[in-house]
Amino acid sequence: MKAVFPYPVLAGEIVLVAEEVVVDNTPRRLGLISERENVIALHEVKGRWNEIRIKVSVAADAGELAAGPWAAPVCIAVVRNRKTRIRHTFALHCEAPGKWRGDVELRQGEQLDACEIEAMVVAEVGGEAGRLIGTARDRWRVDFEAKLPTQQRSIQMVWKDFTDEANQEFAEFRDDPWLLDAQADEPVLYLNSAVEGLRGVLENAATPEQKIVREVMAAQIASESWAAMFNAALYASGMEDGQVQWPGGWHEDVLRRMLPDLFTDRTPGEGLAELVERRAEGQNGGDLQRRVMHAATLQSRKPKAVVSALKSLGRIASAREPV
Repeated sequence: MKAVFPYPVLAGEIVLVAEEVVVDNTPRRLGLISERENVIALHEVKGRWNEIRIKVSVAADAGELAAGPWAAPVCIAVVRNRKTRIRHTFALHCEAPGKWRGDVELRQGEQLDACEIEAMVVAEVGGEAGRLIGTARDRWRVDFEAKLPTQQRSIQMVWKDFTDEANQEFAEFRDDPWLLDAQADEPVLYLNSAVEGLRGVLENAATPEQKIVREVMAAQIASESWAAMFNAALYASGMEDGQVQWPGGWHEDVLRRMLPDLFTDRTPGEGLAELVERRAEGQNGGDLQRRVMHAATLQSRKPKAVVSALKSLGRIASAREPV
């Protein structure tokens, strides 16, 4: 679902691509850039840099631009770092109708953890200058901690005795085998060491039966965690001036990974806009939760784990049958 503007905007997709990374005037290998994931991994620079220039290009439908009621369209790239709260804009050079290219500059003292790059097309509409007529389909994430250009992150897992008086925050959940804290800066999965046999199966499975239980249980934990993280990420999102606001950080990573499985016929931005609007209107969440469970199941690879477990149990049973 697209935002509604009181003036004509571009209907076609606008695509932002990061083409090259230059660290202190030295080009870096292309393996740092993933166009599929829209991520640039910069762990290898390890903070030893003063300026990073990222060469970007933006493409829009030239025919639509020429036919529309817009005058003097220009394209800008915007860099935002939510940790340091900086926001810079960079004008891109127009190479041809609907084609722009230029550099985005990152300075050492302004960046922490990760920043985002997005592109916007602005034009004069009805005599009014500076009208936003289009935003790039996807944002790019520049991750200064990532070794590989991927959105996927691992969840920190911590063992806690939920029945221990020293852990009063878990007293209400003393019988739960695990619990996900999705309110922190990074999600944390707490495993209940008071549940007899849980740690042994998850960490030291020895027999074939124990290994089967471990694989199915691990898939279930992962599925529940993905669902919980998605719901937390959705409530961290919002709308501003008719535009969907991605929440950044791990919340945005989860949304971008799961939304294509929730809505196979829409872009992640359209899917998120619809969900935020549904939430604002107080609509019933039954259909949403079915979709979330489906997407979480795919992310956790639970179908494969269950099928594999059933096959393994069948082989074990056959081997034990008397000849």
